[in-house]
Amino acid sequence: MSRSRHRPSGRRVLAVLPIAVLAAGVLTGCGTGSGSSSAAAPTTATTATASPMAPSPMSPSASASTIHISSFAFDAPASVPAGSAVTVMNMDAEAHTVTADGAGGFDVTVAPGQTATFTAPAAPGTYPFHCTYHSQMTGSLVVA
Repeated sequence: MSRSRHRPSGRRVLAVLPIAVLAAGVLTGCGTGSGSSSAAAPTTATTATASPMAPSPMSPSASASTIHISSFAFDAPASVPAGSAVTVMNMDAEAHTVTADGAGGFDVTVAPGQTATFTAPAAPGTYPFHCTYHSQMTGSLVVA
């Protein structure tokens, strides 16, 4: 009794290869550019922009006018200059807002792992703020 090995022909392998490559591209979303994102777009009463986080909060180039969000808590700078750019870094896995309680006019939404920037009020003073998604999150922005 002889055993014969079945070996695929070169044509069969070449015919299957494009299908495998196409399937891999579909599964990874490679090159489609039409993927959807659940990240919320930043909104504000003043100008706000969002971008991936960089530099890290421990980096020496991190701005002194940065509000860090970590573990559902704000870590605001001691004070910021009036009318300066204030960056918000969200290091949590959920979106947060930095919303002025009253006067001040800032309201920015920051997606997880993103940063957003708004303009500090022009008048010196203390501006309490909160996260509209998480009522226990509060802080104050001191404008000098």
